[in-house]
Amino acid sequence: MDTVSQLADVYGPRLTGSPQLRAAAEWSRDRLTEWGLSNAALEPWGDAGPGWTLNRFSVEMTAPQYMRIDAHPKAWSASTSGTVRGAPTIVSVTSGAECEAVRGKLRGAIVMNGRATHPGPSFEAPAERLDAADLQKLRGVLDPSTPDLDETSVTTYAAEEAEWVEIRRRAAEVVDCFNSEGVVAVLEPSRFDQGIVRVQGHYPTFGEKANYPAFVVSKEHYGRMQRLIARKVPVTVELSLQASTTASTEGVNVIAELTGTDPIVRNEVVMLGAHLDSWHGGTGAADNAVGCAVVMEALRILKAAGLQPRRTIRAALWTGEEQDYYGSVGYVARHFGDVKTGKLKDDAEPFSVYFNLDNGAGRIRGINLQGNEAARPILRAWLEPFAYLGVDVISSINTGGTDHMAFEAVGLPGFQFIQDPLNYSSQVHHSTVDTYEQVIPDDAKQMAVVLASVAYHAAMRDERFPRK
Repeated sequence: MDTVSQLADVYGPRLTGSPQLRAAAEWSRDRLTEWGLSNAALEPWGDAGPGWTLNRFSVEMTAPQYMRIDAHPKAWSASTSGTVRGAPTIVSVTSGAECEAVRGKLRGAIVMNGRATHPGPSFEAPAERLDAADLQKLRGVLDPSTPDLDETSVTTYAAEEAEWVEIRRRAAEVVDCFNSEGVVAVLEPSRFDQGIVRVQGHYPTFGEKANYPAFVVSKEHYGRMQRLIARKVPVTVELSLQASTTASTEGVNVIAELTGTDPIVRNEVVMLGAHLDSWHGGTGAADNAVGCAVVMEALRILKAAGLQPRRTIRAALWTGEEQDYYGSVGYVARHFGDVKTGKLKDDAEPFSVYFNLDNGAGRIRGINLQGNEAARPILRAWLEPFAYLGVDVISSINTGGTDHMAFEAVGLPGFQFIQDPLNYSSQVHHSTVDTYEQVIPDDAKQMAVVLASVAYHAAMRDERFPRK
């Protein structure tokens, strides 16, 4: 938990390309070195794009009454020239085609893009543990492409990437529309309720264009302004934004290892990983400082226990994950193979297995096989000692959305653990409440010992881990 606090509280939001992320990476490298791990380093993966650091901002409604608006700027937004004032104009532009309806009407306007829904109060707890029915559903999956409990279906890295490219293309059309129309600022409603702001960044420009200032507003405050305008009550908004930008920055991953001792297999590698970068609304504690802290703690446990694994156990704290797995894809491309073609390099031969942690702060309940059925009896044996801590599910499901997909893309065994959802998807994910308070100490401890044990078993196994 001290590591979680250092990353989340001290360094705060760790947006890709930001000075805060670089400082957190350097601290993590130095901390792993202090714990006695070998070869701790910052390994470059490529150009991380322009850096962006939020300095200060304000969003207020000044008429018909004063209201301090709960809002947060989107990353890579341009700064304002002082305070911007105006009566907002409501539009709905989600693609280039919809831009035609507003052509020539928005120059100099503060735009409210989209309409807030009215969900009413929730009668369900926002946080949950996986119950017996959930776990049995996961156990019984036969087809790896079966949707997960959150109804997300993942097939391959290529399919996931194609979907992401299309999302970014549509988002770029919206950015181009508002830039070309000369708006002075854009407000959007949050996807979360209860005053929580879920905020990400301008896609896909990352500061490459002169982006307008953009803010995500709490659903409740956005809804009030929306209703006032519908009632013909004049609304005035004042806003300001100051952000620092830097030119192209170097992307780096944090790498460290517990070196193998067996002269025959010590060049073979077992990897553990989590992503160090975060969005900027909260402090990235659940997504994913806790995952990084668990990976670091797993190696610390093995080192402190004096264990001498046969194979090398290597930790990786990735960056650029939130933009498109940039860090892990760059690492795989450099060492193992081409994620676009799936062709492996000769250097991939000694690779054994990769275990990833990036589904929030909930404790581990099992693991997804990614369709690798040969792994089932192996992982069942390794996880069985932790059944008393609730780790008892082996599921065939292909799950995506994080860095194990880079390994999957080249046919290397890469796995993401099944975790209790808590309130990750309902309140925390990429939101302003992703802070230290969302991390449960006992859950983090449970994850660390499970990860340490699995890594050790993989490093001590007579054979490398089976591939699909």
